[in-house]
Amino acid sequence: MSAPSLFGSRDERIVEPRSLLSSIGEVAYSWDIGSDTLSWGPNAAEVLGPVPLAVLQRGLAFAGLVEPGSGRSRYDAIFSSGGHDLGDGAVYRTRYAADLAGRKMWIEDAGRWFVGIDGRPSRARGVLRLERAVRPEELTATDADLCDRNMLVARVDEALAEHLPAERSVVVLIAAIGELARLNGEFGHEGTEEIIEEVRQRLHSVMRRRDQLMHYSGNRFAILLSSCPANQIEAAAERFIKAVARSAVETSRGIALIRLRVGAAIAPDLTRKGATLVKAAENALADAEAAGPDNAVIARRPAAAETGGGAAPRLDLEAVVALNERKIRLAFQPVVTAKARTLAFNEALLRVERPQGGFLAAAELVPLLERRGLVNLFDHRVLELAMTHLAERQDAVLSINVSPRTLAEADWIEGFEASAGANPIAAKRLIVEVTETATIEDPERMARLLTRIKQRGARVAIDDFGAGHTSLRHLRTFPIDILKLDGAFTQNLRRSTDDRFFVRTLLELAHHLGVETVAEWVDDELQASMLCDWGVTYLQGHLVGKAELNLPDETQANPPLRAAG
Repeated sequence: MSAPSLFGSRDERIVEPRSLLSSIGEVAYSWDIGSDTLSWGPNAAEVLGPVPLAVLQRGLAFAGLVEPGSGRSRYDAIFSSGGHDLGDGAVYRTRYAADLAGRKMWIEDAGRWFVGIDGRPSRARGVLRLERAVRPEELTATDADLCDRNMLVARVDEALAEHLPAERSVVVLIAAIGELARLNGEFGHEGTEEIIEEVRQRLHSVMRRRDQLMHYSGNRFAILLSSCPANQIEAAAERFIKAVARSAVETSRGIALIRLRVGAAIAPDLTRKGATLVKAAENALADAEAAGPDNAVIARRPAAAETGGGAAPRLDLEAVVALNERKIRLAFQPVVTAKARTLAFNEALLRVERPQGGFLAAAELVPLLERRGLVNLFDHRVLELAMTHLAERQDAVLSINVSPRTLAEADWIEGFEASAGANPIAAKRLIVEVTETATIEDPERMARLLTRIKQRGARVAIDDFGAGHTSLRHLRTFPIDILKLDGAFTQNLRRSTDDRFFVRTLLELAHHLGVETVAEWVDDELQASMLCDWGVTYLQGHLVGKAELNLPDETQANPPLRAAG
């Protein structure tokens, strides 16, 4: 059955993407994990209802809405995903029940996280979709040890208030059952619940009387140890790991071998705050999960914390030093035609070299540079490198990203016009990408800026399109050539009929506007086949090519990258 058209056959009435998103119960978001800042698409209130603003603005506060035992929160899904960000992010997906201002709903939450400077998840972008209301019998947990993350932090604060004044240490152990998603697939929901209960009992069996055990966030348990010296934490963790692994778990659906990973943090050595202690233990758990089964990692106070420094000041300073030393590079990710899979252009991505080798994580670096007011310096350098590349390689076609903060300043557009005037042939092979969010603050000014770019021969693309920030009225006034569909929607095509309908609708809108389209985050052939059938112009993602620093001469000759179908 084909999706309904955006357009009436006679009056060509157009459904706004924002209205369409709200009608299917979806809202896009981005999450700066380091600062815990959560940003939503413009239809958040329409989808989520009257959730307090303070909850919507913080990722961990929103995780506190998750009903205990109903599924992994977004935080847990990201930090237990087991994926690796190779430049385009790592996929996460979870399902949970949440209390949205008194309305309990089942939610599917999926997206990609991007690595930070420390190798851990730094940022995430995804889509939250309401499925249906929760039936009362689906949330019948009565276990006194069951809690959500907010309750866990409160319990830790209580323990700190009780024990630290008496000079007794408090240790938080976070223990996670390994490969819970696989277990759920093999044993089903009932079998997995039996496994979780058996793990809880085994942990209880080796606890001291004064210790506390709490189950939270699906596959995780928190164990509070009082008066546990730092040199005995590892032994305590090993005791819990061995208790779980001592024998197979028998369930009504079969026998399962269970392995545990543990992260630990101690107060007051590390901190005197409950939230900080829990997060430190969770970060240590992430290291333990990366190391494999039956592992325990103890959080240590970083050297920077002892000297009063921090990662962020070093990061932006390091970037500026690299800029001054001309250690800014471009990585090139191919964008190919959907049908023939031949190269159409490359997206040029910022890479900043580190003195000790490797590159700074762009996902963390770019937002930091924006906050520091430095991003325009790097956007100027990217433009310079791109124009040099286009001048040297006559067949090359590149797209570059420009930050909204850079566009707000007059010097970038003036620099672009000067560069394009000096090399008009190269400018005609340049595509300037601006994010959809950049268009909303002053649409009239944005239309004028984009027109100036077009007048110099370059093409214009709207990146991350689909969250509903831009109205169709403004889209018509922008001189755009390409719409790049937000990968948060295209990555779910295999699973979500709502996203299939929404993406087809966006493609139909683009066709109506007479512009080309790029589908981002294309990772498999089924995804590519559906998008091709619906008329997408170009594909971008790991299926057709990852970002590479070195671009061989033959790449620009438009060879087929992969056979279609």
